[in-house]
Amino acid sequence: MHASHLQSGGRYPVLRALAIMYVIGAALAVLSALAGIIYIFARAPGNAMDHFIMSIGALVAGFVLVVSLLAVAELLKLAIDVEHNTRTSWSSGRTTETPTGISAAAAMSGNNDGAMTANRLAALDEETAEAALIRGH
Repeated sequence: MHASHLQSGGRYPVLRALAIMYVIGAALAVLSALAGIIYIFARAPGNAMDHFIMSIGALVAGFVLVVSLLAVAELLKLAIDVEHNTRTSWSSGRTTETPTGISAAAAMSGNNDGAMTANRLAALDEETAEAALIRGH
């Protein structure tokens, strides 16, 4: 990310904070699932088979909760990235591409020679999820 973007807090700081809270909540869910499993084996009433079945249930519930919380956090980040990419694309005046890689303006004019956009990484000016995957981070 650019330093100016970080210094200003970026757009939608509440959504960013909410995504961070969901990630922290996922970490707390992992810890509480582990604490629940320890409690089940240490103090819960019942025999060993009851403890095993309850701990499997706590493990599955913890897994589903953690995955759900992380998914919500990623959806919030995705919405922020979509807004940012749409805003930068709209403000820079780039043409939209058709599925064949030819810009819409060139397709309408019939000029197909070299109408493809430049390097895709050049358009990714921030450290978005897409840029991180492409760069291998």
